[in-house]
Amino acid sequence: MAISRIWSIESRFKIFLVGFGVVLLLIAACDSDAPTPMSTLVIQADATVMEGLVYRTLDADWTRTPEVELLVAGAQTEGSVHITTYNQEQVDVWCTAFTAEFGIACEGRGMFGAQMMATLITERQAGAAVTDVIHLSMSQAAEVLDRGYIAEINWASLGVDAGRVWKSRGPGTAVGATQSQYTHFYNTDHFTVDQLPQKLEDWLKPEYKGKICAPDFLFRAGSGFIALSMGMDATVDLARRLIDEQDMVVTVTCDPLIVSGEKPLMFLGYGNPPALLDGNPIAQFWTGGLGVNLFSNMVASNASHPNAARLFAAWATSRDASSLSYVAIGQGWAAYGHGPEALVSGRFAELDLVYESPLNFSARSESTRVFQERMLEGQ
Repeated sequence: MAISRIWSIESRFKIFLVGFGVVLLLIAACDSDAPTPMSTLVIQADATVMEGLVYRTLDADWTRTPEVELLVAGAQTEGSVHITTYNQEQVDVWCTAFTAEFGIACEGRGMFGAQMMATLITERQAGAAVTDVIHLSMSQAAEVLDRGYIAEINWASLGVDAGRVWKSRGPGTAVGATQSQYTHFYNTDHFTVDQLPQKLEDWLKPEYKGKICAPDFLFRAGSGFIALSMGMDATVDLARRLIDEQDMVVTVTCDPLIVSGEKPLMFLGYGNPPALLDGNPIAQFWTGGLGVNLFSNMVASNASHPNAARLFAAWATSRDASSLSYVAIGQGWAAYGHGPEALVSGRFAELDLVYESPLNFSARSESTRVFQERMLEGQ
């Protein structure tokens, strides 16, 4: 694979610094002692923020190259593969289909991110390899890449679109497999589409007072994305005003509040959750500044079944694998059409969403940390 096709954090770090510096200058220019209307603080997204838009165009399906056919034989000799993701339903549908297509036993486990990271580190330190393929969000994927836990693979030779491949500071490579996005939700018994907030500052209008809830963790993590496009000061100001002026409730139990209609608007929900959307009067909508996450598959450098692991990670970029994941957990590859209408139709590009990429994910993680600290000031 040509190195120019690999998303490298280090090779683009200087670009990031320039872009981030421009954002800081714009924020400073907007700062004054007099209150500033929030709309004037919205910053036009730069290349750093919008670079991940490229994923919307990567619609080439996985192809079974000659190298893949050789890999199949080696994988069948190994006989099995073990995958670890965030969701057991995703594991189950992927493993069932993979075994049916290649005759290779597949099993795995779904667990929370922190638990997964601890498990991978413990296995590595104990010299007891279990996981062959690891499925992680970009920030957590970078952590295992930087630890040197991931194999470096020529994914293009295995039929994978090279635009999906990225790396961090370690030698290994990750492959983008699915995407999901932050989203607002509304109760359709209480609001119509034309009554919804169109921009982030619209949430401060009087008609929404007392009608908003926000999931605790997602409110914090999602605000990290918003800060990349709107600036930290404006993001903190918005959050504080939503809580203080609009009586927004931040809670881990936001779902039942929106379903019951007690709080018919949800600020910064996430994804396409079947449990919330199916059978309930709930729909999605978006405003600019919301984040789109990239989830990637990687092969462990100490994988017990390296051929089967490579085959699985390559196959998981296919249209069929994406469809299975989207139906099961609401996360697929958007360029295949496996996502909410706004994402797959391209309307997200008009909304100035923040697409996660190797150029901005570390800045997003840092902005989430700063947002949390700022919100706790004086508490």
